[in-house]
Order: sequence, then structure tokens, then C-alpha cells
Amino acid sequence: MRTLKYLAVACALLLVIALATGYGLLRASLPQLDGTARPAGLAATVQIARDARGVATVAAANRADLAFGLGYAHAQDRFFQMDLSRRVAAGELSELVGAAALEHDRRIRLFRFSSVADAVMAQAAPQERAVVEAYAAGVNAGLASLGARPWEYFVLGQAPRPWRARDTVLVVFAMWWDLEANGLRRELLRQEINLRLGGPDCGPWKCAMQFLYPLGTSFDAPLAQTSEEAAPPAPAAVPGPEVLDARGGRGAPAPPAGAAAPAATNQPASAAPERGAASNNWALAGALTATGAALVANDMHLTERVPTIWYHARLRTPPGDGAPALDLNGVTLPGAPLLVAGSNGRVAWGYTVSYGNWIDVTRVPCTAVGAHDMTTPDGSVALSAVREEIRIRGQAPAQLDVKSGPAGVLLRVDPPPHPACWFGAWLAQLPEATNLKLLAMERAGSVAEALALAPDIGIPHVNVVVGDRDGHIAWTIFGRIPRDTGPGRARTGAPWTGAEDHPRIMDPPEGRIWTANARVAVDAHQQQLIGGNIAKLGAEYDLAARARQVRDGLRALSGKPAPADMLRIQLDDRALFLARWRELLLSVLDPASLSNQPRRTEFRRLIEGWKPAASIDSVGYRLVREFRAHAESAVWQVVLEALQLGDERDQPVPMQFEGPLWQLVNSQQSHLNWLAPQYADWPDFLRSQVDATIADLARSCPELARCTWGERNTVRIRHPLSGAMPAPVAALLDMPTLQLPGDHNMPRVQDGDFGSSQRFAVSPGHETEGYLQLPGGQSGHPLSPYYRAGFMAWARGEPLPFLPGPAQHTLTLAP
Repeated sequence: MRTLKYLAVACALLLVIALATGYGLLRASLPQLDGTARPAGLAATVQIARDARGVATVAAANRADLAFGLGYAHAQDRFFQMDLSRRVAAGELSELVGAAALEHDRRIRLFRFSSVADAVMAQAAPQERAVVEAYAAGVNAGLASLGARPWEYFVLGQAPRPWRARDTVLVVFAMWWDLEANGLRRELLRQEINLRLGGPDCGPWKCAMQFLYPLGTSFDAPLAQTSEEAAPPAPAAVPGPEVLDARGGRGAPAPPAGAAAPAATNQPASAAPERGAASNNWALAGALTATGAALVANDMHLTERVPTIWYHARLRTPPGDGAPALDLNGVTLPGAPLLVAGSNGRVAWGYTVSYGNWIDVTRVPCTAVGAHDMTTPDGSVALSAVREEIRIRGQAPAQLDVKSGPAGVLLRVDPPPHPACWFGAWLAQLPEATNLKLLAMERAGSVAEALALAPDIGIPHVNVVVGDRDGHIAWTIFGRIPRDTGPGRARTGAPWTGAEDHPRIMDPPEGRIWTANARVAVDAHQQQLIGGNIAKLGAEYDLAARARQVRDGLRALSGKPAPADMLRIQLDDRALFLARWRELLLSVLDPASLSNQPRRTEFRRLIEGWKPAASIDSVGYRLVREFRAHAESAVWQVVLEALQLGDERDQPVPMQFEGPLWQLVNSQQSHLNWLAPQYADWPDFLRSQVDATIADLARSCPELARCTWGERNTVRIRHPLSGAMPAPVAALLDMPTLQLPGDHNMPRVQDGDFGSSQRFAVSPGHETEGYLQLPGGQSGHPLSPYYRAGFMAWARGEPLPFLPGPAQHTLTLAP
């Protein structure tokens, strides 16, 4: 018995020692915040000051030292996040976390971004390269300054790898992947649908494609100068059974079958599940504001993470060598040495994703694929092949043969009965499409100067809204755009648009500009440059319900708007988009349909008295929203099955499908060729979707009256390693779990962990009046007081200062 007691005491002591050792190592990886450090590579002293929330102000004597200081701060607070970003783009996650990441690495290695990043660095201007190299030196110095490696590497049993200059370019490619890679998936489906639809051709596309993929809907709200330009595009007529006949079980003839089965190859795939797109930005001209300067607001919506995507910072240098002082405020991206969005004191800017035709997909009939060629009906076609080695933690490396042909990289090989080889090309693969010229924005002195820079800035394609302190405002696109608008534009790239033809709108008469991933330009040539050969099929624009709500919110402002007015629009969760669906529901649930149907009767009662907002206590909103989702999914599945595509899972619904969907569900006894045969008519179909919605909701909330939107929209913003941790540890790593208002198709976008990655509004030259919110803190270290700082203010929609507050800690980096 005494021996057992001694053993128990010894085990307890060992546990205490292990916990103390772990805690000591964890604390050792906290950054030094005060005092002096003497890293190699500086020309002059750099100061890194942090305020009460950990917001960093980096002050240096020159631009290279400023980049060094920002790299030092990024590495202190966010190195593991930076490492994940570069590995995402390089397809090297498996080396860090094991085989669980192998599928991702295989998908992204098809585009060989590591090689492209080397080419981007080789073509960079000397001054740009110098800034990136100084940043890399600062990152490595900041990493080396930690008393222990970042805590995540202890968990993974790995050592961090030094930062290289080209890794900054890989971080940019991680954003390309996040923002545009799903276009491959959508374009593959669009091509397959086009092959199978019946009816006549309208150029390269079936005429019926303009019904399924319309340019826009009745919600459209482009930046038009006349009522005629602002008019929404007329909806296409609903095609008849010669195009698609769901009741007869017939689609158009499928592609001809081949004799031999092609060899298996890589599947293309999406960067992430379809979540919809959601970012907002807008600007008010100085004539409408109290200061006379433009007022710019931005909220970029992405999948929210721990730590946050962005890093709030102020970057300062004094005037020198004929250059004015730098005073940059806003958000930076860990891994990059520049201000991404915010204000330089003279100009402010922010982004939303610009959908468009940046990807080509080509189908080539083929019957076999070999090591260096493929067999087609017209003979053999040569393929180039590069072998990529993917290192896997704890396992032997995997080999991936990346094969390419004249139409791009081989994405997928379809077996009989419809054999085909699918090739893809993406502007991101061209070294000329990515560069470091966004650095020039930090010295732009006016909207006109920013517009002059735009055509040459090589980043993923974004709508940029820019305003200056003299009151001018503009919209343009950052991201290089080919002048060729044909189907091969993503393969050829150059010649690129220039100052004379790059899409832009400056100082519109009404003094307001807004974008929300929807169509902005009405000029036909600008639309063609953005949309290329799919311009008439919507160019991937998002549904404009959100853009319209933003526009109307801006027009409704009275007096001289201030930043606080911008925040109210960003937090607008009114359910304007779903209002007509509620009215449709009420009309379908007539007295006859409610007879002896108590669940339907309760459903109708709850939506009759709904709260018309995506608020956490709204039951009616959730019911209407879920009903519409069921109806959309059911109609889309009927289309896919009629076209012999129904066996392919999770096929993305077109962005503008609300237009054709609304035409169909209001058809009553018409257009039954688009309706599955088990339904008598469209009202019968809609009532069945009510029943399906009720049955689906019963699985999570048996009492309909308790099915609030908040219960469905529970937000869990998690650290990438927390899923592998015990629940108590995971709780220390993740942000608090909350029910939050918001949804798609309204300004306040929030769908689980997909939502606002930042919110700000600022007038250049008046930064003290602005605000900036992030869904988490500055630090990626759970023991830091800055780990969660600002999260609850973001969740509650409370403004936080755009500028850092008084310094509470100051670290001096001395040469």
C-alpha cells in the first residue's frame, strides 16, 4: 500500500513538472514587448510600440527598415499563421500536419505556385525586392527573438522554417486560392450544362444558358448615371421542353461516348466549400461629408479564423530623399510588408472580390492519357509533365504528375460513357499577373494617382473603392486584366489593359459609390473586359440584393454623414431580400392547404408575425430562409438530374439563380417541364418544400416556435489546431461561441464562421474620427492579453479607434 502511495505521489509530481515545463515553454514563446533588441540587418533604429489592445505602431527612418520592423512584429505575434499561408499556396501542409492535408496539397500543386513565386520575385523591381527582402530579414529576426519556438510547433513536434522573400509572394497566392479557385469548379459545371442543354446556340453558348446564368436580376444596382442604364436586365424567357424536360426525364443528348477508358488523373477542385461571396465597400464624396474629405467604408467577408486574417498596424517614416513622410493606418496581412487596406492620410481604400472571367476551362474529347500524351479522335496530343514531390509528416513522400497541354493544366479525366479530358488555365499561373506594385499605393496622393496605378497592380481581382482628402471618389479593379476577351484569355494574359481602357468610374454625379461583389459597371466594354466570353452569363457576379440594400442605405442618409453612419449600414441585418419569399409562402399556404395540417398551420402563423431581420431571436426569418433554401436546392437538383449530372455532389448553384428560380416558382401551372414529375404544379411543389423544411428543422428543434435564427447562426471562430485538442484546451484557443445576427444577401453578412474579417470607415486626413474592428486580437498566443482583445466589440458592433491608442509597451530595435 505504501508503495502505491509513493507511486501516486511520484506520478503527481511528474504531472506537475510536465505541466510546469509546458507552461514555461508556452510563456517563453511570448514576445518581448519592451526594452532593446539588436538584430542584424538594420540601417537605423526602429521602434515597435503597442497600445492597450496590442495594435502596433512601427516607426523607422527608411522604407527598408520599416519593412524589417513590420516583419519583426508579424513574426512575434503571427508566425504560425504566416507559415500556414505560405504552405497553403505551396502545397506543403502535409509536411507540417500529415496526410490529413494531402488532398489539399494535391489540388493546389497542379498550379505550381512555388515556381511562379520564384518568377515573380525575379521580375520584381529592385526597390520592391529590397522591401520584401528586408521584411524577410525582420521576420527571421523576430522569430529568433522568441525565447522558444511558437507554441504550435511544440504541439506538432516540428521546428519552424525560416522565412524567405518569395514566401511573401506565396502568401499572395494563398489569397488567389481563397478568392478565385472555386471559379474552376463553377466553370466546369457551366461547360457541362452547356453541352447537355437542348435548343439553339447563341454564339459559343446555348441560348438557354442566359436563362440559367443571367447577367443580373431585378435586384441589380450598378453605378449607373441614368435610369435607363440602371434598369435591371430583362429576364430571359423560360425555355421549353426542347431545352430541358424534367417530367419526361430527358435532357439534351450527352457528349458522344468513346471506345476506351481514359487513365485516372487529378481531380480539379474547389479551394473550399461554396459559401457565397460577401464583401462590402463604398465611398461618399466630400460634397456629402462634414469634413469635405471622402468617406470610405470597407468590410471584407471571409472565413474567420484564430488569429484573425488581418493585423492592425500603423507604419511611419519621416520625410527624406525628396519623399514625403509615410503614415499608413489600417490592416496588414501577416506575411506581406505593406498596408493592404486603410488610409495613407491622403487616400483611403478598401476591397471586395471582383468576380469575372479570370479562369478558362476547356473540354477535349480523349480516350486515353499517357505519360506524355493523350489520345483524341483527331490523333495524339503531346502533354508536358512535371513530377511534384509532396512531403508528408510521418510517411514516405507522395508523387504527383502535373500534366499540361495547349489549353492549360489537366484537371480531370472523365471515364466512359462520356470520356473527356478537362484542362484549366488561370491568370494566377502567369508570373506577370502577380507583382509587388501594391506598395505604390502607400504614396498615392489622390484618387487620380490611385487610378493611374491600378492597371499594373498584380493581385487577385478586387473591386477597389478609393477616396481622397479633397473629396474625390472612384471605383476600379486591382488585378491585371487581359485585353483579350475570348475563351483563352487566362492562358495568354498580355497584352493587359492600361490607363486608357482599364475599368473605372470616377466622381459619379450622385457622389456615392458602392460595391458588394455584384455588377458595378454598365459600360458594355468594361463589362466585356471583366466578363470576357461569359459577360452575358453574369461574369460570376454575386446576387445584387446586398448591393441594393447598401445603395439604398447610403441614399437614405440625411445631413452630413459621419463614420458612425457607415457602421450602421455595415450592421444592417434587415431581411429585405426574403420579404417576397414570405409573401409567396403566405399565398401558397392558403386555407385549403392548411386543413388538417397543424404543422403547416403553425408554420404560417410564425411567418405571419415574423421579425423581418436576421436577428438571433427571429423564428420567422429562419423559417422563410430555410424554405427558400429547400426550394432552390430542389429546383437545381431537378435541373442537374434532367441533364444527367445529378450524380455529382455539391454542384454549385449559379450566383444569379434567384432570377430563374423566382420565375419558375411563380409559374403556377406553367413551365412544368422544369418541375419533377411527382408534383402536379408549382404550388404543389412549394407546399412540399414547406413540409420538407418542417421535417428538416424537427431534427434540430422539434418545437417550431423555438427555431430561432440565432440557434442556427451560432458562430464558432476556431484556431486551426483546436479541433485536435481536448475540449478544455480548445476552449482556451477559440474565440467565445456566440449567436450573432446577419446572413447572406444583406449588408451584415454572418453565416457561422463566414463573415466580416474586418470593418472600418475613415476619411483620409481625419483618421482620428474613424473606426476599425477585427473578430479577434492582435496576438496569436493564447497567454497574451491581446489574444481576444477587440473580439467582443466586433461581435457587438461597437466601434474601436482606427488609430492606435497611447503606447503601453515600446520595443527598440537598434542596429
